[in-house]
Amino acid sequence: MEIFKNFGGEFEFGYHVKKEYFDQQMEFENPELTVFDEMYNTFPDLTTTKIRTLLGTFLFTGEDVFKNIKVLSGGEKGRLQLCKIFKKGPNLLLLDEPTNHMDIIGKESLENMLKEYKGTLIFVSHDRYFVNKIADSLLIFEKDKVTFFDGTYEEYMEKREKDEKQEDINIINKINEKSNTEIGKNLEQLKDKKLNNSYFLNKEINRIKNKINKLEKKINEYEEEINRIQNEMLSEEISTDYIKLKELEDRIQELRNEIEMKMNEWERLNNDLEEKENYY
Repeated sequence: MEIFKNFGGEFEFGYHVKKEYFDQQMEFENPELTVFDEMYNTFPDLTTTKIRTLLGTFLFTGEDVFKNIKVLSGGEKGRLQLCKIFKKGPNLLLLDEPTNHMDIIGKESLENMLKEYKGTLIFVSHDRYFVNKIADSLLIFEKDKVTFFDGTYEEYMEKREKDEKQEDINIINKINEKSNTEIGKNLEQLKDKKLNNSYFLNKEINRIKNKINKLEKKINEYEEEINRIQNEMLSEEISTDYIKLKELEDRIQELRNEIEMKMNEWERLNNDLEEKENYY
């Protein structure tokens, strides 16, 4: 039985736990090997047909299986590591940022496999779309605390929004209770329904505006990155490196997909903002 210690204590794996770990650094012992040879050396009992079938599941088809590992893109290295991990049949998967460097097709393939996975999955990710599709419980690390939530990311955000609104209600109730303070002089005004509704409405309007500002900032960042990548692709060094070009094209497509999703969210929030600003 293994025992692992960290700054906060210790934990241990059970006797029957068969774990595999995906490291986002994706280091290989011999990067000169081909994709096929890496699989064959790891699983020498597998036939050529079986190896190619496994690799095909992780989007290595045709001549791709004869690429040297050293020329693979970050997304391809990640898929190769995951192919080896899944073949070992663990009942516990530990994944560190598994979607880093992956294009949209690679992410969708990984999502489908993880949805079918029957063991226990623990992963760290900043990819909120991936988290929402895969995770059924969360550990949220914030500045001063760690919170466990038994549910999806979407459910967590809904609860968080409700909690924030309840906190606003609690603030108003505390204000109303302080009738003997300076605030108490305006008690009758605070009890006025329209004024209270206006307070909540303004809070919600400000919250939406903050979300819109963050979206616009992120969209600008993505657009700037696309421009930077496109300029990089025009350089003499990159323009003749077809492997690097493909990797950069995949990244541009990923950024454009992110922009499209954020633009849809931006439009929804602006419509919501317009409705609330026209309420009175």
